This record gives sequence, C-alpha cells and structure tokens, in this order.
Amino acid sequence: MTGRFTEAEMRRRLGAARDFMAGDDLDALLVYGAGSQNADLCWLSNHRDPHGAHLVVPRDGEPTLFVAFLNHLPNARERSAVPAEWGGYRPWEKVVAALRAAGARRVGLVGGRASYGFGMPYLHHLALRELAPELELTDVTAGFDELLLVKSGEEVAALRQSAALTDLALAALAEQTRVGMTEHELVARAEFAYRRAGGEVGITYLRSMAMADPSGIVPAQRAAGRRIERGDVIICELSASSWGYSGQVLWPVFVGADPTPEWQRLFDAALAAFQGMRGAVRDGASVADAIAAAEPIRAAGYSICDSLLHGFGLGLHPPYVDPEEFHHPPEDGGARFAAGMAVVLQPNPITPDQRMGIQLGALTVVTDRGAECLHAVPSGPLIAEG
Repeated sequence: MTGRFTEAEMRRRLGAARDFMAGDDLDALLVYGAGSQNADLCWLSNHRDPHGAHLVVPRDGEPTLFVAFLNHLPNARERSAVPAEWGGYRPWEKVVAALRAAGARRVGLVGGRASYGFGMPYLHHLALRELAPELELTDVTAGFDELLLVKSGEEVAALRQSAALTDLALAALAEQTRVGMTEHELVARAEFAYRRAGGEVGITYLRSMAMADPSGIVPAQRAAGRRIERGDVIICELSASSWGYSGQVLWPVFVGADPTPEWQRLFDAALAAFQGMRGAVRDGASVADAIAAAEPIRAAGYSICDSLLHGFGLGLHPPYVDPEEFHHPPEDGGARFAAGMAVVLQPNPITPDQRMGIQLGALTVVTDRGAECLHAVPSGPLIAEG
C-alpha cells in the first residue's frame, strides 16, 4: 500500500494523466493545491497539503512534489506516492528547473476549482511567466477534473469508510445533544466521535434555532455559541475525512420534541425529494432527470438556497445544480451521470420568506439502478432527548 491506495491504483491515475497530456499535446502538467482546493494534487500524489504545494508531472519521467513548508516535508514523504522535496521560498524556481529538465515546452496548469475560478496564486503564475517565457502555459483544470469524476473501486471503498466515520458525528448529535449545551459543545462532540476512530475533520456546519421562532435556512459555517433549548431544531452538514476522501450527510435533529406541523411539512418535502432523486440519479440519467425528481419541493411551494446536488470525492466536483438551474432546468437535459460517480444529493427546501430551511441528504454512488447511499441515514426525523 502507498498510504491508503495500492501502487496499482496510483499507476492507474498517473497513466490517465499521461493519456490526458497526450490528448492535449502537453509535455507536462503543473498541478497546484492548497487547503480545500487540493483535489487534483491529492489524486495524483496521495498527499493533501494544507498550505500549498506544486506537483510537476512530465509526460515521460518521474513526477516531483514540491511542498511549501520545510517542516511539512517529512510527513509529505510519508504519505506521498511520488518523491517530495521542499519548494523553498521561491518554489517557482524549482518548478521551472524540473520542467526544463523534462524538456517541457507546453505545460498544462491544473488545480483549484474551475467552476469558481480558483487556481494557482497570481504571484506564482506571474513569476513563472517572467522566469520561463519560453513555456507555453495553458489552464486545463476543467478538462483534467473529468478524470476524477468516476471513482475506482479503491476510491469507493475509501468513500464508504469516510461515510461511516461521518455517521458517527450525526449519531453523536442525535444521542448526546442536551438542553443547555452550546453549539460549540455540539461541534466538539460531533468531531470527537470520529476523531478518536482515526477520522480527520472535514466540515462541521450547524445552526440551532427554536422551531417556534425560525431564523435560518442553512447550517452556519461557524458555530454561534447559542445554548440549546427544548423545542429547538439543529440543521447540519457534516463531513469526516480519511486520506483526503470525505463522507457527507445532512439531517435535521429536533431537540426534546417532535417536529411542529410546519417543520414536518418541510421535512416531508425534503425526504420525498431525496428518495425520488436516489431513484432518478442513475447511469445515463441527466441533471434534468434529477431536478424533476425533486418536484416535491416545488409542489410544496418551497425553493432552495444551496445546490440540489453536487459531485464529490476529494472535494466538490461537477455536476452542480444551483437554485437558478433548479427553477430553470437545462432544455437539453444537462450533464449526464455515469456509473461510479460519487454525488451528494442534498435537497434543501426553504420557505418563501427565507426564515425556515432544512438540509437533508447524503453521499451516494451512481449505479445503473439508481444512487446507492453510502450513509446509514434514518427513515425519519432524528429526535434528541434534550
């Protein structure tokens, strides 16, 4: 094993990258990753760098990983499937030296998130242009990301493990929430549940509010410290990670009481949409098919705030269905799903006055029979004793 993945799996990925280079007539790839925008670099190297790294992948020859921080180098060498070096304070100089040693002229830039325009830092790109004007640099992130969409058997196994770790967080919220706790305590309990099992923190977004006095439509990225009261609802989005791959589950927790009629109606619309989407998202189906399956949200008079679904794995991947597309589905059907894609289905109905909202969903894997849920999701609302 190289970390989680076998040498054969890492060779498969490198081979796919080189086929991609051949198809685009590229001599090398320069892959940048940092923090959450790390999917491409991690996929090729097995290393997820928190602060920034460059990976040079020649069409022929050995890839090299350049990490930003010298004290991170030992851990990078333990985890990386390719040789790792310190990039120094001017990493572009070592990058250019590696590209020239490989005889590269046409270089594909990869990294970040193409859909949002995230990529290599501007100063790094500017330095490359000035230091090596002979290099033809072209951004190929969007095309390269397609290699990551359909998961291998080893990747699906990693996602299953991370989903199981994430389920521990949701169970902790349902079983350990008590009146008087702060949101900060809930975050700590959710993350501790999988941290002690070897999981790494992905995201722990949550928002608590009184069912009788709703004040939010999506989980908060930063807990507010509010104290939990009987009759509250907690909406959450949870991800635990292992070797870069994450699970993702979204499910409301009601504190010491069943949902009120208004909240039950919201929950029922979300659950019906989720179940319909699980059947519709199958090999060969389109984004428009998934949107149609979420009709219970529109039928109940609700809209959405977050994406209805998104690809997943080492990070966010296409397709995405945002609120605009939810209300105006693509006439041509839009992107197609393929067996082996990992997709988070997350219907998130909100009321017209944008005071109430529920997120409900989970990570799935597309099959020819529908979307297989990787999480042990409940069949109804979760009720904490309080």
